[in-house]
Amino acid sequence: MPTSGRSAAKDYNAPLSSRERLALAEWERARVSRVTRADVAARWGNDKVDKITSALVRKGALRRVGQGIFLVVPLRAQAKPSASSAAVTVAALLQDEPYYLGGLWALTYRRLTPQQYAAQMEAFVVRSHQPRTLANARVRFHRVLESRIAKLSERASVEGASVHVSTREGTLLDLLDYPDLAGSMRAALGFVELALDQIDVGKLVRLAATVARPSTCQRLGVLLERRGFALARLAPLRRRASETRSLTSMVPGESRRGQVNVRWRVVENDQ
Repeated sequence: MPTSGRSAAKDYNAPLSSRERLALAEWERARVSRVTRADVAARWGNDKVDKITSALVRKGALRRVGQGIFLVVPLRAQAKPSASSAAVTVAALLQDEPYYLGGLWALTYRRLTPQQYAAQMEAFVVRSHQPRTLANARVRFHRVLESRIAKLSERASVEGASVHVSTREGTLLDLLDYPDLAGSMRAALGFVELALDQIDVGKLVRLAATVARPSTCQRLGVLLERRGFALARLAPLRRRASETRSLTSMVPGESRRGQVNVRWRVVENDQ
């Protein structure tokens, strides 16, 4: 973003004052992409926060992403919304708490599918948030344990910003544990089957045995057994699956016709 003179003001919705240009230039140099009311108050005082933030939002220099939270909009991003912009915006909203982005967007980001998913964002968090629309994407929030967030996510760079994203293996486990992310369990199984050759199966097994539901371990065991993985490699899954005595359907809610896999106690009604 230009940092001097009148040129810095031209590309926003309305001219910036010299004070606003100076603040934006300093944020740019410091690589600040997100500010809060507290940041603005520290610079200009509590009595001017509302006036200044409202002006910068109106001029397009800040984008409001949550209560008292704003994304600093560089000139190069003006009027250019994108799928990754939604990810950066959600990350700015959740920066002060444990979270990660997953679901079909992560499936696309991790290149585990050739399809492009951008209109729906899934954020895994430890406290409740209301669904909302940010940067042209509908955002849903899913409460999970902080330990799950720690195990299934990692930092990634999206448009130069640090964003917590589910790992390749974590993305697949989320689809099996929360099949509504994909629209249905049948769809989730399809995504996982197509991606199995692109992930670390040993890591997937270990993670599933630690954080996934027993029913997920049952279904995953069937999928991996079909691929010919040795039972010894699947031992952690079997131990976790043994925590339930339920006869699970591969696709719940559909007819339970199909072969029963005795080892995993699963009705294979997906074929």
